[in-house]
Amino acid sequence: MDQINLVQPVARRLKPTRWYAPWFEVNRARLLQERQVMAEKFPQFQLFLNGEVLSWVGDLTSNRNNRYVVQVVYPAQFPYKAPLVYPQDPVIQVNDMQNPGRYKHQYPDGHLCLYYPGDGTFSPNTTAAAVVAVTAAWFFAYESWVESGYRNWPGQEAPEPV
Repeated sequence: MDQINLVQPVARRLKPTRWYAPWFEVNRARLLQERQVMAEKFPQFQLFLNGEVLSWVGDLTSNRNNRYVVQVVYPAQFPYKAPLVYPQDPVIQVNDMQNPGRYKHQYPDGHLCLYYPGDGTFSPNTTAAAVVAVTAAWFFAYESWVESGYRNWPGQEAPEPV
């Protein structure tokens, strides 16, 4: 009798399995709260669902009258991890002029650095609307930094890594 390789055929039949439900399916009350607060504070934002990725897309106008379209993406770990904010139009890449190869208040994938990890400014009660408000402050700082000739980022900065 021929030897049968049982591992290969079984592996081909298995389909990826999701072992969790997205937060917005499990916590409908929180999703309703998020929708209500965003509708009240930032009605120009629209909610989108792409697969299991839930996000808001809308525009903000800065104090200097510049318009920015941003996408606020809820992570799978929400509300225990902050939503990520990606500038969509214009696309912004904030290179740190004093430290070549590093970004200034932005991560390499493009999302903005809005919270200092571990400082307690983000909590599970923080809504996407609060994140959008912090994003508006980020754009104020960004525009001030650009006007300073890329020298001075207003506000507190995280210490440089050693």
